Amino acid sequence: MSPRQQRPQSVRLQFRPKGGNTYSTVKTVKSDTTGKLKANFTAAADGYWRWHFAGTSTTPAVTTAGDFVDVR
Repeated sequence: MSPRQQRPQSVRLQFRPKGGNTYSTVKTVKSDTTGKLKANFTAAADGYWRWHFAGTSTTPAVTTAGDFVDVR
């Protein structure tokens, strides 16, 4: 592995319905060796989507801000 490459890490795609208070994990994906994430999922209801990384012994946990999706 070159110095710029990273070990793939598990990251959770989470959803919170509009009007709800709790996020639920809908899919867990692994990052690529550059840290990029990709997931395909069809939203069926209005709500907020975010990524959550639980962290490791050397990297702190992080959660993105939720992005609202309006399903039409």
